[in-house]
Amino acid sequence: MTLREWLVSLLATLCSMAAYAQPSAYPNKPVRMIVAFAPGGPNDVMARMLAAPLSQATGVQFLVDNRPGAGGTIGTDAVAKAPPDGYTLLFTSAPFTMAPALYAKLPYDTEKDFAAVTKVAVSPMVFMVGASSPYKRLQDILRAAKEHPGKLNYGSGGIASTPHVVTEALALLAGVKMTHVPFKGGGPALVALQGGEIDVFFESITSSLGVIQQGRVRALAVSTPKRALRLPDVPTMEEAGLANLSVTYWVGMLAPARTPQEVVGRLHAMVTEALTSSETRSRFAGIGAETVGDAPAEFQAFIRSELARWPRVVAEAQIQPQ
Repeated sequence: MTLREWLVSLLATLCSMAAYAQPSAYPNKPVRMIVAFAPGGPNDVMARMLAAPLSQATGVQFLVDNRPGAGGTIGTDAVAKAPPDGYTLLFTSAPFTMAPALYAKLPYDTEKDFAAVTKVAVSPMVFMVGASSPYKRLQDILRAAKEHPGKLNYGSGGIASTPHVVTEALALLAGVKMTHVPFKGGGPALVALQGGEIDVFFESITSSLGVIQQGRVRALAVSTPKRALRLPDVPTMEEAGLANLSVTYWVGMLAPARTPQEVVGRLHAMVTEALTSSETRSRFAGIGAETVGDAPAEFQAFIRSELARWPRVVAEAQIQPQ
């Protein structure tokens, strides 16, 4: 064999080895999006809204896998311990960043065990009373709560849920005390509000828009700096007389730590492409949410800021770590 023939043969062998070693294009099998909460809630609804266009665009199934329990930590832990290959993802929200302040010990490290992909969407939270409630304005509730500490009660989807922590943040800011009534999910709490079993409920617009529009509950204020597009007649917290409370209900996607950067990049590109389609934006807007699709580094910085936000609220509200 001549030197030229040997070099050609070597080059062919190396090319063959490189092609063999090159991983198949991602994704080439079903992808699980774990939602750490029960079906029917805002996380679940928005995860399914995203899974559909991702499945259509890639030709592989993006499957929503509900793993509820322990304030979202069970499903979150499942992703933390999953292979870092991009085929098990976490579709999460505010409890992800609240959990370190609410639980004495977590089975995972919130900052080290996950790779941010993107913030998917944001929406306002709505402070509501029942349709037959005597309270017509936010200030009516705050005045009654101040005059009769602990008499008024508020519902939540459970201890350590977003409504629990955010309502306590509101109470701290307003200098009032209300009694917490936890339910097994936001749905039962919303039913209790309609039935007059609880006085107030502070929940995502994506869960409550329907019953608000049907007149079954009354919205008193939204938590974002601007009024909600789907509830233009409902004032912001500041307009209702309570400044300095701005809370956005967000949902986002994370992968296990050590997921290859090229896979994270591919995921980010697929998700942002789905979120920029007019059909997907319209579906999210229909439930009061706005699509985002920020860069992984931006989402990671947001997560760090939220992790720093909640310990003070939990401590001052004297919420006992679980």
